Amino acid sequence: MKVSIFTNHIGYDSYDTKNAVYCRRGEETPVRFQVICDKTDLPVFEGVPVEAGEVDNWQTGYYYTLRFDKVTAPGQYYITVTDDRGETVRSYPFKIAKNLLEVSTLSAVGYSFKAQRATGEYEAADKNLRDQFGMMEGRIDAHGGWYDATGDYGVHLSHLPHTTYFNPQQASFSAYAFFKMYDLIDEAEYPYYTMFKRRLLEEGMYGADFMMRMRAPSGGIYVTKSRTMDAYGPVDEMRVLGAYQRNPKGRKGGSTWGDPDEISLYDYETSFRAGGGYAIAALAYAARFTYPSEFSKADYLKTAITAYRHLEKNNELYTNDGKWNLVDEYCALDALIEIYKTTKEYDYLRRARTMASRILAHYVPVSDNMGYLSVNDTDRPFFHAADAGMPVVNLLNYTLIERDKEARQKAIDICEKVMRFQLHVTDKVANPFGYARQYVQHGDGSRCDQFFYPHDVETAPWWQGENARLGSLATAARALCWQTADEELKGKLRKFADDQINWILGCNPFDACMLEGEGRNNIDYFFEGERRDFIQCPGGIVNGITSGIHDEHGIAFHADRSEDVPDNWRWAEQWIPHATWYMYALCMKKI
Repeated sequence: MKVSIFTNHIGYDSYDTKNAVYCRRGEETPVRFQVICDKTDLPVFEGVPVEAGEVDNWQTGYYYTLRFDKVTAPGQYYITVTDDRGETVRSYPFKIAKNLLEVSTLSAVGYSFKAQRATGEYEAADKNLRDQFGMMEGRIDAHGGWYDATGDYGVHLSHLPHTTYFNPQQASFSAYAFFKMYDLIDEAEYPYYTMFKRRLLEEGMYGADFMMRMRAPSGGIYVTKSRTMDAYGPVDEMRVLGAYQRNPKGRKGGSTWGDPDEISLYDYETSFRAGGGYAIAALAYAARFTYPSEFSKADYLKTAITAYRHLEKNNELYTNDGKWNLVDEYCALDALIEIYKTTKEYDYLRRARTMASRILAHYVPVSDNMGYLSVNDTDRPFFHAADAGMPVVNLLNYTLIERDKEARQKAIDICEKVMRFQLHVTDKVANPFGYARQYVQHGDGSRCDQFFYPHDVETAPWWQGENARLGSLATAARALCWQTADEELKGKLRKFADDQINWILGCNPFDACMLEGEGRNNIDYFFEGERRDFIQCPGGIVNGITSGIHDEHGIAFHADRSEDVPDNWRWAEQWIPHATWYMYALCMKKI
């Protein structure tokens, strides 16, 4: 049926905020909506739709919002909307229950990582890995890690190193996040996470062991296991220890190429922003757990400290511009936090304090009570397709170890101001779904706020759906809820976080649940016309919705081939940062 009422396909946690969206079918005016128990067909709540209007240049309809926070009783429900002509439409059914999303989805998303482990013939090849450009003697054993995406069986700690400000955190962040989620779940009130916690720990240790195998003789960490351009060739021939072109001559999607003579050993290794910070954080975290492994706690910690000291002295050698920026700093901060928590050595707290101060120095006020973080030593705004919430999340992680009350409060104050600006940008235009908008700087230097990630910045021609970004901002909002004393802000943050998760799970203009195997209208991935060799993994999360291909004020989610879309990776490809941030956001609720 043609959907007029958009909801989270799975449902809503009993005590979360609850928003649905009605799309007008013609010139009618909705006058009433009811939430109805599916079992009894009796209404449990009635409200008046709130007019939102058309959104930007989406051309998807005229919208109204339907808020029903007061419905908390467990059960299955549906919504009806009645218009001024007396006609009524109804939604698909959905559930309400305590811990609904955690119980319904965390296990599946967690299992998707186990399904995406690089095993079998890939593991065999990875145990005897040559380097991509023949610059090293011998071979290395670098088995382990998770396939990066539906169409990419490489394992990457990061990519896009040529873009300066846009490195996403990938495999090493996922390894770290499994440990972090273990601790967050441990703080939860729900008593039935025992087996899930074991799985989180298993996956975290699996990731940490992979980081150990990616150690370089320099003391640093290798950045990627990739493949030669032949995706269909023999695995043992195409699998390589990869290097990234930091100043490429050619680009396609997120891939780059250039003169092999320009490659150096530095291109094989991470900077803090290219996955090194989170490799260190994951290893330092692993050193706190007793778990079966080929490595000891002392091994993990020694490797973490060695890698940190190496990058602290040499980070500029591994970046494309020879400089640090905000991305390096927030990744290094989480590394220092975890080394300090494992060693309890004051020097690492002191270093974390200094790193946090560097991040706070990026704050650019917009008004007395809100502003944004610059990405460098100018006022250029930080924005990111995957990790937009990470600076706030990591600063709040820092406040949990900081003993100095004044320093701790300063960090919280800046996080409040940054998130107030995020809420301001999100709410300043018609936005019935509550999608997290962003303040960006385009390739020509102009700045504006808009819904979707721009197409003309340093990552071009790479741009894609932003479900990881939404998850990161939901995580940031929920983390701040635990620390802010501003009750009004806390209420707005809760709704903001819930709206991002709802969007991923189906409350969007395409009525598409982007978590494979759940909800309706899961999207398939195709490439090279109609090839579908790479299939989705149950529990994985796809890239998601973007602006229009030719109109950044439009909206797109391409399920079918067209002249403009010979493959639909931008929208339909699963990518592990989406799943990682989704889980992190749910675990941050600590319920």
